[in-house]
Amino acid sequence: MNQVYAIIQREFRHEMRSRKSWLAILLYISSIVYICYLGFRHDLDATTWNTLFWILMVFIAMFASSGSFSGREGEMLYLYTLVSPQKFILARLIYNGLFMLLVSLMAFVGYVFFVGCPVSNLLIFLVAMLLSVWGISSLLTVSFSISSKGGGGFALMAIISFPLLVPLLLSAQHLSALSMEGASTNGFTGSLIALIALDVIIGAMSYLLFPYLWRD
Repeated sequence: MNQVYAIIQREFRHEMRSRKSWLAILLYISSIVYICYLGFRHDLDATTWNTLFWILMVFIAMFASSGSFSGREGEMLYLYTLVSPQKFILARLIYNGLFMLLVSLMAFVGYVFFVGCPVSNLLIFLVAMLLSVWGISSLLTVSFSISSKGGGGFALMAIISFPLLVPLLLSAQHLSALSMEGASTNGFTGSLIALIALDVIIGAMSYLLFPYLWRD
């Protein structure tokens, strides 16, 4: 675990040195949220609010995860000699997950500030958001790693991530819709289990597939 922690620290320092990436993400979030505010200022019902929020989350996740592996071939070759692929992908999943959680919370605060918040059960909504964002981050991390190896760019990444991204978003949207309706806790169980199961599947898939990519 020391190597995993060291890689996470290294990624964090690398991100802190790259101030342009943080400014780009903040500009991206504020621009999209403000466009939503201008377009739906007076007639944004709960269903539209929910759908728009998850579309926002997907695009922010893609933007934030796009630099995970691109342009870092020399660094990957260096790390190849130091750590196992399992430890490397585990560190990347943890770091990207934490990074996306922070970015998604920033986006949520901005979205609520400009557009409002029709959520009745905020705790359940935040749990749904955190589980979904972690799953999306893990899925995009492994998808970008495969597409960078294959040279397919965003097109290949979209094809790879689509089969798991759709059920993940459907479960997240259903759970967040329930949190807006003020349903009882029992009504959330099925969607919560589905989200957790999808996160586990995506994490296991990343952990098992990445060593084969690493060798190439």
